[in-house]
Amino acid sequence: MTLEMPGTDKPTFTLTTPFVPRGGRENLSAFAVVDSNNGPNYGKITVLQLPRSTNVAGPSQVASNFEAKPEVANSLSLLRQGGSDVVLGNLLTLPVGGGLLYVQPVYVRATSNTAAYPLLQKVLVSFGDVIGFDSSLKGALDQVFGGNSGTSSSGAPVTSTTNNASDDLKSALQNARQALADGNTALAKGDFAAYGRAQDRLKAALAAAIAAEGRK
Repeated sequence: MTLEMPGTDKPTFTLTTPFVPRGGRENLSAFAVVDSNNGPNYGKITVLQLPRSTNVAGPSQVASNFEAKPEVANSLSLLRQGGSDVVLGNLLTLPVGGGLLYVQPVYVRATSNTAAYPLLQKVLVSFGDVIGFDSSLKGALDQVFGGNSGTSSSGAPVTSTTNNASDDLKSALQNARQALADGNTALAKGDFAAYGRAQDRLKAALAAAIAAEGRK
């Protein structure tokens, strides 16, 4: 993958792998990358080791959390109907914003045609305790990060000239208000799936607001 590691100023093409303790819990214990760019750092191994006091979910735990979310389980069940087979792509682990972001594509392939190409249908995203599930990466990230994933529809980074703590706090509170309103609307309609998504957005927005307040 091409990613930007903490403490670096530009993305680098790397090989990556997560680590969990041998014979113990499936919590993530470390994340290693190998620089694969042609240059003086080719082959350099960098390891991010998580403190023993933390309980960050490992890949297998995240995969189980995805399947345990009712909205995800119901959607995957529907995708498996009608002569289709669901193919889960590689579960990617990415260091983002002082944490670890998990991303997994969900493909669907017709079982009647073994030569058919799998088609991307959904994207699963996990950051902390929040799970996003949408038909696009941007949509899933927006759910996780309270409606502001920092990506555009083309996938290019969105830049801002007013990216300070006060603006971040204002944006987070606005996202929280919108999530609360959307949740109340969904609850009134009896749409519990939409209500659950709104609650996830509300939780992420409040966390962002607390973080922004701490930087002021």
